[in-house]
Amino acid sequence: MIRDDHDERTIRCRRLGHAVTFLYCRTQEGRSLCPRILDCWWEVFDVRAFLEDNLPPEEFQKLTAPPPASKVASLLDLIEQAESRKRTAEDDPAASDEKPPSAPSEA
Repeated sequence: MIRDDHDERTIRCRRLGHAVTFLYCRTQEGRSLCPRILDCWWEVFDVRAFLEDNLPPEEFQKLTAPPPASKVASLLDLIEQAESRKRTAEDDPAASDEKPPSAPSEA
């Protein structure tokens, strides 16, 4: 069972836009820890040490794991791959599955 030493502390939630207690951030009304709990509370008290001492190791590990790639990073990666394929096709047209556009016919 997690200690409730800090549950009544309050900060302004950047996500919700109003004041919330630490209890809300660590339970989100019964669901789970807010994924931003470390970012929001580190200036108020040593939230990392508190959670590490009070959470099961696998739950704390999930909280501190690097975030998945953002949508922007994924899109940039896809763009880079497309540009690479385009450069390859331009360097070796035989490697491309697409046929170059035909010249417009004269009327």
